[in-house]
Amino acid sequence: MAEYSAAEAKDFAKERLRGVFSAFCLPEREDGTVDEPGLRSDIRHYVDVIRSGGLYVHGFYGNYWLLTIEERKRVMEIVAEENNGALPIVCRCAHQSLRDSVDLIQHAEANGADFISLVGPAFGCAAESIVIEYFEAVAAATDLGISIFNTPQAGYVISPELMARLAEIPNVVALKNGILDRTHTNRIRDLVGDSLVVVDPYEETFLESLLQHGQQVIYTGTNYMYDSAKATPMRDYVEAALTGDGAEATRLFNEMQPIRDLHTKWVLEPWRSQALCPISTIKFWGSQLGVTGGPVRTPLPEIPEADVQQLKKEMRALGLVD
Repeated sequence: MAEYSAAEAKDFAKERLRGVFSAFCLPEREDGTVDEPGLRSDIRHYVDVIRSGGLYVHGFYGNYWLLTIEERKRVMEIVAEENNGALPIVCRCAHQSLRDSVDLIQHAEANGADFISLVGPAFGCAAESIVIEYFEAVAAATDLGISIFNTPQAGYVISPELMARLAEIPNVVALKNGILDRTHTNRIRDLVGDSLVVVDPYEETFLESLLQHGQQVIYTGTNYMYDSAKATPMRDYVEAALTGDGAEATRLFNEMQPIRDLHTKWVLEPWRSQALCPISTIKFWGSQLGVTGGPVRTPLPEIPEADVQQLKKEMRALGLVD
């Protein structure tokens, strides 16, 4: 059960949503089933090795849309068991069926989630009255704080003005604004930044968000592509910024640029040009730094062997791997 009431959710979120929340890939076997030992090992890596600020379950990299409801519940249970209260957990419970979404929410709440994440209702539900009614219905079913993911994947974009109306719901506590137009994010910050935790999810601009806009958290899959047992450059610059050392944070952020350029080449550019998140590439990259990696689930494509060898070569050249 939630540690707080719906009325306390916004204050709880401001306290607990802090640092880098690992939105992890889900390790799977060749037969398409969840690799449960691999998942347990990965959670220990995020908690003990790279010391993430929190865990984001069923993010986009976790291909939650390809899982059954039973698989999604089982993943949440495993994460909670291995985490054992060490880090706050955000669990995405988005589903086209409101009833199934509420079922996932109540399961997550019963199994250790601290917050839930939802995407706006899709398939022709862009009318503001429907969006508001949807989130009001979900909020009435749980005390957990709701983190909304604003993304064109829903088929529309929540306007800053509509977000201000949604922020009036007591346990709507955060917004991940997956919109490349930063004027959109800044307008939302102007309207609701005092009441909601506003998350610009792009690592490339995270330092600016930290130092100039007071952003305190990011949900991302990039930290386990940068941080490892060898070094934690992303965690280091974020911690420097959060503790008020902007100069050190800037120095560390700038030192990461060669790695950031590699990430842009292999992940962001293919994603934006092909409209396909290269999850197999992300899994392989992560496997070189200490997480399980492994195959992807159909219909996602596997990384070609030639790309494996080239990426490995370029990671070695930067000193990411020996």
